[in-house]
Amino acid sequence: MINPDQRSLLTDALTPPDRYRYECGVATTYSLDLITLLTLPLHLARRDTEDTSPDRHDPLPVLDALRRMGDRLTVVCQRGRLQVPRKSNALLGLLEDMVHETQAPHEGVFHPKVWLLRFVPDEPDEKAPTLLRLLVLTRNLTDDRSWDLSLWLEGERGKKPVGPSRPLAAFIEWLSRTGKETMSVARREQIERLAVDARHTQWTAPGKFIEVRFHPLGIGAKATQWFPEPASGMPWDELGVIAPFVSADALDALSLRARESLFLVSRAEELDRCASHGSFSDVRVLSDHATSGDTEDDAVHRQRGLHAKVYIGRRAWDTHLFVGSANATGAALAGGRNVEFVVELVGRTSKVGGPSDWLGGDGIGPLLEPYVRSVPVDEQAIKDERALEHLRDELARAPLALYCEEADQCWRVVLRGIDGVNWNGAAARACLVSTDEALAVPVNPRPANVTQDSLQQGVALGEFAPQYITSFTGFSLARGDAALSFALKLPLFGGPEERDLEILRAAIRNRDGLVRYLMLLLGDWAGDDGNGPGDGASPGDERRPSFDDVPLFEMLARAYAREPERLVQIRDLVERLRRPDSNEGDREPILTADLMELWSVFESALAEGENR
Repeated sequence: MINPDQRSLLTDALTPPDRYRYECGVATTYSLDLITLLTLPLHLARRDTEDTSPDRHDPLPVLDALRRMGDRLTVVCQRGRLQVPRKSNALLGLLEDMVHETQAPHEGVFHPKVWLLRFVPDEPDEKAPTLLRLLVLTRNLTDDRSWDLSLWLEGERGKKPVGPSRPLAAFIEWLSRTGKETMSVARREQIERLAVDARHTQWTAPGKFIEVRFHPLGIGAKATQWFPEPASGMPWDELGVIAPFVSADALDALSLRARESLFLVSRAEELDRCASHGSFSDVRVLSDHATSGDTEDDAVHRQRGLHAKVYIGRRAWDTHLFVGSANATGAALAGGRNVEFVVELVGRTSKVGGPSDWLGGDGIGPLLEPYVRSVPVDEQAIKDERALEHLRDELARAPLALYCEEADQCWRVVLRGIDGVNWNGAAARACLVSTDEALAVPVNPRPANVTQDSLQQGVALGEFAPQYITSFTGFSLARGDAALSFALKLPLFGGPEERDLEILRAAIRNRDGLVRYLMLLLGDWAGDDGNGPGDGASPGDERRPSFDDVPLFEMLARAYAREPERLVQIRDLVERLRRPDSNEGDREPILTADLMELWSVFESALAEGENR
């Protein structure tokens, strides 16, 4: 049974255990908010991060965390479900290698919400085992304020394969195959090693549950239906269902698998669309007070409401709890078209409770109210919404690409591949997500900025400084009163050769910025989460450390004596910043003469040490 007063944060789940450090991981999600993803490497990189407010503006901590963690975390999401960021940020371009869009193999959607993380001891010790952490969520990697459920499992990597862990390992290994066209070989091999680790891990059941079972769905050679049911194939004595999205065929099939269909909890608008709700005797929705939000800073864009997906079945003396991404729909269950992931927990009903306990006073009962069918909504509005969803899917399948050509100290970006798209009466705009959405240009109807060349027509998105060039492209669609926005990761041709270096220069900005970044590399400054514009600028009069404030010589000397590998990182950084900069005349100097004079002492010492 769940207690709604017990809250957990994803950032807590990403924090390494005591005396351990994060090594690598893979995450899956249906939709993805890039700004949310931008803050997560901080929690994987350091355990002392407390303030991750999106109002903080220094990009350097994120830059440092991405440097350390960017090649050790891979995020896989459904193509076309990247969210357009609410504000521009040049650092978003650094996420490109981390994010990989995919599609389900059986004409459904890629919908799992799973994190598999590996932690290793801080100090090499044969007695300290490698730890794996599995997070199975019911929500996406966004900043929505929904009612969700998360499952957190841990286990030690053993020497022998563990039978019950085979389905989990198969799912992780499948992820490495689905990304073969977009992932680097190193990332695929990293995920394959995680699959082997999962195969050799005995997972500890939470609380008073005694068994853990894994159910990856939709990754087989053909679409196969799956329902939460006892392994014996016998019907449940009792069954309760919590799912934000439902369909009549799935609810009917679930009802047939239970002697008593106790309750169904869903969203009112979903229940309105169903002609029947199976044989569930008690149908409820979240009450208004449960969905009103409990913080003053809830933004309008944040989705609220039910997002948890749980199936609670009782058979004889045992309760089976199914937690994961699968909604009670035909695509997820009856048709088996979606890729989903579900974990089954088994325990004695006398110890973990049964389905009826979930609706009691100690469960989620106080958050619910009886469902009452609503007045039918405008059919035209529904038609417009579905038309935009179909258009989004068509754009996700279209051969879209970005082409860049160098202009006067900036880069001109053209979107190509939209000529065969059926817009179906919708208006569309597009922009690079690293820039302000107000700069989006019309894509349909075709504007005057259509370019003509010998190869293909395209739409000019604008001219941008090199640090703002990114493959993440935002689209805004409108038809009637319906609106839809999303982003796609598109192939990028002809852009700056070292975009990450341009982002680095823009974030560091000047000599003081370099000193702050050196402090991060040396481990002597925490900073903030960097979720500002990513250009190194700070609002107001907030004072930052300057070169004169910091005993930099002492910091470098201490690092040389104790951890010379940190100075190797600084040497690599300085060598990169020494490369030609086409915009050098428009920037404040970063590698100033006094700073380079100081650094030359340690650069020479490093070289002498390596030549001994």
